[in-house]
Amino acid sequence: MKKYYILAYLLLLSISIHAQGYQFGLIHNTGYNFKVVAIPDFTSSGNTDVSDIGFALVLPTGMADIINQNSLLVGRTWTVQQFDATFLNGLGLGDGTKDVFLFNVPPGQSLLSHNSGDQIDLIDFDVSNMPISDEMSFLLNSDAIATGASGVLDSFYNSNIDTTSTQDYFLGIAVGQESFSFNTLSIEEIELNIDNISLYPNPATDIVQIRIPFDITNIEIEIYDSLGKQILLNLSENNTINVRSLKSGLYLVSILTEDKKITKKLIVR
Repeated sequence: MKKYYILAYLLLLSISIHAQGYQFGLIHNTGYNFKVVAIPDFTSSGNTDVSDIGFALVLPTGMADIINQNSLLVGRTWTVQQFDATFLNGLGLGDGTKDVFLFNVPPGQSLLSHNSGDQIDLIDFDVSNMPISDEMSFLLNSDAIATGASGVLDSFYNSNIDTTSTQDYFLGIAVGQESFSFNTLSIEEIELNIDNISLYPNPATDIVQIRIPFDITNIEIEIYDSLGKQILLNLSENNTINVRSLKSGLYLVSILTEDKKITKKLIVR
């Protein structure tokens, strides 16, 4: 019987030790700028040593990219790798509608002190092309894409919190900070600047949509080939152009509205 008590005690001790850890949270700063934080459930006096961290975010395919990432861990550099929907679908992962962005800070040393419930800033970044629908969310370790990727896309938080050994102390995603819906952005939060206009898809083979995240009327386009010759194509009522008749190559699409003009590069295959 004594053996059973000892085993039960060791089991409870193991559970209590591993109950400590960190959750991840997605924070909306302003406009299309975001950050990811780690939220501990315990207090540290400064002896917790962060090794490496990883997580993945999901965005609607083709609409946006992660850009301008800035590490908020002093002296540490993050990497961001995109796995687009086509690539994932080719591996039998996902339904072809989502791009996955894998964030990782390689093994290193960051000594932290914190209180339980603090938000530890990890990294901030911008989302390009200003999506106005769908959402950005964490890829859960239980998601079919993550399990199918055999752990490559899993979230983790490797740290030494008690000066013994480095372990994974990831506890999951904080409630209420799992995702962000772009539908909630008001027109005031979207900078009304023609630079926010994008072409999709690009490269293209037939129909190209000129995406505008706000209402602009009286749009005109001018298209030029690589030799500077103007190509005559009409812009439809839903802001699309048909490029099926164009030869493969690089084109310049000038978009004019009001008193502004911007030129975008378009590759036709």
